[in-house]
Amino acid sequence: MAKPTKEVVALWKEYLGTGHPIALRNRLVEHYRPIVHMLAARLAQKLPAQVSYDEICSAGYDGLMEAVQAYDPCHKAKFETFCQQRIHGAVMDWLRTLDGQSRTVRSFEKQRMKQKELLDSSLGRPPTEEEIARKMDMTRERYSELSRLSRLGHEVHLSAVQNDDDGQHRGSPGGWDIADAAAVDPSQRVSRQMLTDFITKGLNHEERLVLVLYYTEGLTMAEIGLVLDLSESRVSQIHKDVIGRLRRRFKEEATEMVA
Repeated sequence: MAKPTKEVVALWKEYLGTGHPIALRNRLVEHYRPIVHMLAARLAQKLPAQVSYDEICSAGYDGLMEAVQAYDPCHKAKFETFCQQRIHGAVMDWLRTLDGQSRTVRSFEKQRMKQKELLDSSLGRPPTEEEIARKMDMTRERYSELSRLSRLGHEVHLSAVQNDDDGQHRGSPGGWDIADAAAVDPSQRVSRQMLTDFITKGLNHEERLVLVLYYTEGLTMAEIGLVLDLSESRVSQIHKDVIGRLRRRFKEEATEMVA
């Protein structure tokens, strides 16, 4: 990031000199949000599609908040460098909670295979996910969540995103505790995620990130290029190609609906 402005320097001075009030902490977290977005975009390229960009950002915000609270300028380290290590560590801690080898998921996987074989034999065909869930006396939502964790356990390889500093990370002590009366309704975030998933269906990781970073996070083509290690012209070309394909796709779908 660029050199801190006078306003940010003053904000840090006030925050560090007044007992770390939550309101000032939140203003600093808001200012440094772009660091979370950039790191999340890079990690999203290395992780399976089941791990969404928004989920990585959510874990990264915990690390950013922890970094603001723990930062000591007397150590001479730039805050940007300090917080990147904390953000990365927080994401790694979150990924570990998705470990598909946990006892609950292992038990679920074992029971699912057993019930699937029994239903396959009795029905004379492969059972549907709904039929397996009913056989296991489990709600569809719980079944889907455990299935997702099971897949992640096989696909998330922490070594692909782990850095040398990760071993020193002590973890994030907790989630956000910011009380904000103007906070966005969670249903809006879910709706936005569903819309994003629908629009970007069939796109690869790189193409999806270009759209998300450009339209959701408001990054410029040049900034996206820095995140994805691509030239600005290449990012522009990817954007143009994807938009063209999406227009053709939705035009065809609209035509089919009318017919």
